[in-house]
Amino acid sequence: MDGPSIDQGAARTAAELRLQLAQMTAATQVLEQTATDEKSRRYLAAMEQSICRMLRIVGRLELSVRLGGDEGPARLENALVDLAQLTRELGQRLGQLLAYAEVELTVNAPDWMGALADEGLIRQMLMELVSNGAKAGRHVSLTLTRHGERAVFTVEDDGPGVEPEQLGRLFSGGANSAPDWRRGGVGVAIARRVADLHGGALVADCAPGKGLRVVASIPLGKPGGTVFQTPALTWDQGGFDEELIALSGLLPARAFMPEDG
Repeated sequence: MDGPSIDQGAARTAAELRLQLAQMTAATQVLEQTATDEKSRRYLAAMEQSICRMLRIVGRLELSVRLGGDEGPARLENALVDLAQLTRELGQRLGQLLAYAEVELTVNAPDWMGALADEGLIRQMLMELVSNGAKAGRHVSLTLTRHGERAVFTVEDDGPGVEPEQLGRLFSGGANSAPDWRRGGVGVAIARRVADLHGGALVADCAPGKGLRVVASIPLGKPGGTVFQTPALTWDQGGFDEELIALSGLLPARAFMPEDG
């Protein structure tokens, strides 16, 4: 009998980690009731930040398996999505959080842009790209435009940029391959894979000292033209929203401070 596959092992590891994180989260929720002094609140914020960072690692591990590993092709949960509304609402929440890190995010999107897409994966793609931009610069822009029958997402930062050879390494590898959660640059790999699964592409250009621009484009598609797939398994994030988890690697601990009252 064949042994478990790499994907099965990763899924089991992720499930075990989810269980431990759920217990840690429950403990912090109890502590929130007694953490009334400033010192206790700071310790609790540090604990919750670590939990969010671990949730991000686990989430990426699970997503890398879902996006197509040795268990077979990825499965999309397609529906008619208003990409413009998604971009504005996601950008607003990300901007609120990035303010803690003194990063300004500007968002531009039309009033409406419908597309047949997996909303959860598109959100993940944008969060990965905005997070990467925020790590590099103090000003990041997220723009959605329409070019013919394609939706075009552009994320730009004002960071130092990267050298051409570094850019080549960052975007090397086949777009059709699943992201490898064990290696660096997994955020870009996830974004590329999401764009590819939607029949699109992700490209980047920059000049040293002038920041990085990443462009992801996907076809808008035709409503009713795709068979709906079985929804992907979702997990309780312990009360932490996905934007907080996505940015947990660059936000200061005070962003995780329990709310008063």
